[in-house]
Amino acid sequence: MVAQNWVCGKCGFVAVDLFPPKRCPKCGSDRKNFKSKGEYYIPDDKIDDIIRVCGKVSYGLYLVSSVDGDKINGQICNTLFQITSNPPRFAIGINHGNLTHDYIVKSGVFAASILGEDDQRIVRRFGYRSGRDFDKFKGITVLTGETGCPVLKNAVGYIECSVLQDKTVDAGTHSIFIGNIVGVKLLNDKTPMTYAYYSKVKNS
Repeated sequence: MVAQNWVCGKCGFVAVDLFPPKRCPKCGSDRKNFKSKGEYYIPDDKIDDIIRVCGKVSYGLYLVSSVDGDKINGQICNTLFQITSNPPRFAIGINHGNLTHDYIVKSGVFAASILGEDDQRIVRRFGYRSGRDFDKFKGITVLTGETGCPVLKNAVGYIECSVLQDKTVDAGTHSIFIGNIVGVKLLNDKTPMTYAYYSKVKNS
């Protein structure tokens, strides 16, 4: 997920999302008291409009994984998109501070499992904690793809890519990795989850 770590200036609570929460879930502080730990800043007089408009842009939610030797890690990402059709290439945006980013840089490969609307538990597990202090894949049933990356057995499907090293773009807080498709499989016909759908159900 192209998310920021938003820190509440009153109580120190850290929220991980595209935008700061309307109110701090810990102390009730207003959104304006949250500051990003990254370099991104939203002007106070623009934030409500930006949140409403960006919420109308269609995003999927994906579990992006990679490897570092025999170690595996994954995170939630909403910026997976096909960038060319011939040859078939996909791109993803990953925060520089994330462990998955380190693994992709080292291994040059990534996989993206397409989540279904019933995979809300996966979003919470892989989207709100770091693999540096928690084994996210423990107890999760996975398949091993052609790249060695883990993919969810119950995902809608998955795509595996080999990164084109000379095509990686530094986007400030994130890297945009562009890769050739080296593996792909459709696993079931579940309805894919969108960010808009998850935002709706997580707040209901």
